[in-house]
Amino acid sequence: MDLQTAKGIAMAMEDETAALVPVENVGDQTQTQKAHLLGCANDQLAWPGRTTVTLIGDVDSEAMIEIIAAAWEKKDGVVVERRKTRQGAPRVDMTGAQGDFYSASIGAPGTELKITSFSPCFDLEEGQHPSDEY
Repeated sequence: MDLQTAKGIAMAMEDETAALVPVENVGDQTQTQKAHLLGCANDQLAWPGRTTVTLIGDVDSEAMIEIIAAAWEKKDGVVVERRKTRQGAPRVDMTGAQGDFYSASIGAPGTELKITSFSPCFDLEEGQHPSDEY
């Protein structure tokens, strides 16, 4: 797998997750476009991303995270784990079949949905440097 494919998988998963928020509860949505690469298994690299959805209106944090968890559980070969943030807010983590990882949590006091991603592991192509932003 190459960098662009891995990054595309991570960004698409963030978009898919953000789309689970009812449109009437979306105030704004921003997605990281570039990031520095992180180490991954077997001396490979991963692209880390983040999408933040600013929430408006009455949002049930527990229900929102449960909707995301249920959607992720429908995917083949994934492991879903419901958790809490250090502040006690609802959170769900998913490890994908390709070693990719995603987390969704509601920021206190329920004003943001934060979706983080770590792409599937990949090798850099010739001429690409791990310290550059991609």
